[in-house]
Amino acid sequence: MRGERTKRIAERLSLAGPMTRHPRAEQRYRAHRQKSKTKNAACSFCDIAMNGGPQYVGKSEHCLIITNVFGYDIWDGCGVAEHMMIIPKRHVASLDELTSDEKLDYITLAAKYEADGYSLYARSPGNATKSVVHQHMHLIKTDNTRKKWMIYIRKPHIRLAR
Repeated sequence: MRGERTKRIAERLSLAGPMTRHPRAEQRYRAHRQKSKTKNAACSFCDIAMNGGPQYVGKSEHCLIITNVFGYDIWDGCGVAEHMMIIPKRHVASLDELTSDEKLDYITLAAKYEADGYSLYARSPGNATKSVVHQHMHLIKTDNTRKKWMIYIRKPHIRLAR
């Protein structure tokens, strides 16, 4: 009986995934997503591709590098030093929709950032937790400082780390 309870707790904790935001940052992110849904807003990444914005970092022929304004605070048990994203300039939901030239450009950028110490992360188009349909890859550089302990309770969203 006790083993089953421990297993259920471990499963619930694993729902946190490899990344989390501080509770207030998560609240701001959720409020932003809700506001975007109620406005029936166009794709925010397409807007950046067409008009630029404060999060713009750089570009290649077919892609942009932008800062994630709602970046993660913890990644794989370490603090996050920098969180950016690669986004195709053209709106696509899947890498499969990119042309050969766009794919080459996308993976070349990913390889460059990986060589510079960034972790790469992307969700599949059908993933239930993907909040922006426009395909994008997270570029996450940690501070290489492992958190000594972390308590994460999903509802209400509470995360304690040291």
